[in-house]
Amino acid sequence: METREAVFGRRSIRKYLDKHIELEVLQDILEGAIMAPSAVNNQPWYFLAIQSDEQMQKLRGIFKEVSEKSKAVLEERFPNNPEVISETLGFLTGLGDAKVCVLVFLLKPSADYDIIAVQSVSAAIENLCLMAYDKGIGSCWMTAPLTAGFGDILAREFAPGAGKFVAAVTLGYSAVTPQAPKRKQGRYNII
Repeated sequence: METREAVFGRRSIRKYLDKHIELEVLQDILEGAIMAPSAVNNQPWYFLAIQSDEQMQKLRGIFKEVSEKSKAVLEERFPNNPEVISETLGFLTGLGDAKVCVLVFLLKPSADYDIIAVQSVSAAIENLCLMAYDKGIGSCWMTAPLTAGFGDILAREFAPGAGKFVAAVTLGYSAVTPQAPKRKQGRYNII
């Protein structure tokens, strides 16, 4: 797959097929993620791929609480779009039936939760999403647990000692093919 095809074709997927991701494919996606550039080559990320049914069930229990806590924020942000609110809350509750959810952390204990370190982790998350797309696997990058105040809970329950929670990324074979959202104009300039 060409890079341009991956960048322009990747979408946030919120509904997945009942099909497992092979271990070798998952490992390749994670290996691609950690090839991301990072400030002063600090590589401050830690990825935890959750795929066992038991652990995914535990994660969905936490995400149900994330969904409940996110409702008021969504209602304020999308007052005229009840369907967006409903779809988002439904996705958060069941994670779109994803077979894998990757929790991403800022690993380095010496790395403050600053913009430079988070940029490095974010570059690795984008690599993860593009690698997944290259393998025919959908993804959805989520920060709702962070904004709902569940970052510390996820870190404690799944990866104690791995650092601060940054994001979660669902992975699975897509059950839908969403259209690209319209891009906002005026977001770059050339001088």
